[in-house]
Amino acid sequence: MKSVTLVVCSVMFLAGCGSAGSGSTSNNVTMQAGQWEYVVVPDNSAIPMYVDVNQPGTKSALSASQAVIFNSSQVNLPGATAPLYCGGFNLDGTITDSTLKGSLSWGQPSAHFANFSGELAANGQSMSKGKYSGQLCSNTRVGPTVNGPEVDGTFSGYTVSAVNGTFTGTLNGNLYGANVVTLSITQNPDFSLNVAGTSTENGVTSAFTPSATPGPNSVNGGTVYINGSSKNINGSQPFSLTGHLNPNATQMTISYMTLGDENMTGALTKQ
Repeated sequence: MKSVTLVVCSVMFLAGCGSAGSGSTSNNVTMQAGQWEYVVVPDNSAIPMYVDVNQPGTKSALSASQAVIFNSSQVNLPGATAPLYCGGFNLDGTITDSTLKGSLSWGQPSAHFANFSGELAANGQSMSKGKYSGQLCSNTRVGPTVNGPEVDGTFSGYTVSAVNGTFTGTLNGNLYGANVVTLSITQNPDFSLNVAGTSTENGVTSAFTPSATPGPNSVNGGTVYINGSSKNINGSQPFSLTGHLNPNATQMTISYMTLGDENMTGALTKQ
């Protein structure tokens, strides 16, 4: 596992769908559809690890695929230029009354990653009082035969609001300094995004043209992906962005943004 960009990590760990267990659902709380984010706080750390996944429909059990793990603590490691992302996880579990018990797996063939449990709220939109036991997404997890460290910790979760509106802020670039970025985003029912925007750096304004294919522009739980090109009077160059939303989708922390050869980080706030 390289602690670089989302593109590298996600491609390395794509996995197939899992299947949830069965059981009586007559008195069970129903998990609501939408973007879900689960928060793992290891017992030996105050920095959370986030598990982001989309749940297209309301369900009486948990069965979700292609979750991505965002571990912001890994940016402080030697040689790391961005937080670490690990992709391709499956979440499977059963609900008894309001108690959810499940597991995470990844890889092909599927390999066990962690167990978790928690208490669902009556409205099915959040989870608390949970426990986590398993691995972390870390720089030590570099392939299917090498696993990350085992930890115990707390486990909670919530639905993330749809990402709609205009977000703006000043990002810090490693080549040219401050860059004022504005993005107008509309989320579609399939979690794809329609995006337009500009960046202004050293007095030059560039217009963003997102990729024409829907996959590169999407949201998965609290994680946003945007790719395309940036054009100004000097020509065009590719850009890509990976961001992490707060639960109300009013602020997007830019984990990693590239504009040509420049790397940028910072935050964009909804106006």
